[in-house]
Amino acid sequence: MRMLTVFWIPFSHSFLYRFLHTGVVSDVHVTEHLARIGILLDYCDGQLLFFNAEKGLMLCAIRHKFTDAAYPAFALEKAGALTLCTGMELPEFVKHR
Repeated sequence: MRMLTVFWIPFSHSFLYRFLHTGVVSDVHVTEHLARIGILLDYCDGQLLFFNAEKGLMLCAIRHKFTDAAYPAFALEKAGALTLCTGMELPEFVKHR
C-alpha cells in the first residue's frame, strides 16, 4: 500500500470552515450552521468540490491532477454522529458548469 501523499481536510470552528490542501489553507466564512456538507469528486476534470448540501452552494473547489486512485476517509474531531449518503442529486451550480 502506498503512503497518502495528497489530502484535503475541512475543519469547522463555529462559522469558519478551513480547507487544507497540500499545505495551502483556504478559509470560508458561512452565515449559518451547516448540517450537511456535500463532496463531489470529478476525477477526470481534476476537481474536488465541497458544498452546502442543503442549499447547493459551493464552499470550496480544489483543483488536482489525479494520477492514482482516490480513497475517501472520514473522521470527526469530537464525539458525534457522521452519516454518509451516496447518490445525492447534483447541485444546480454543478449542472450548469
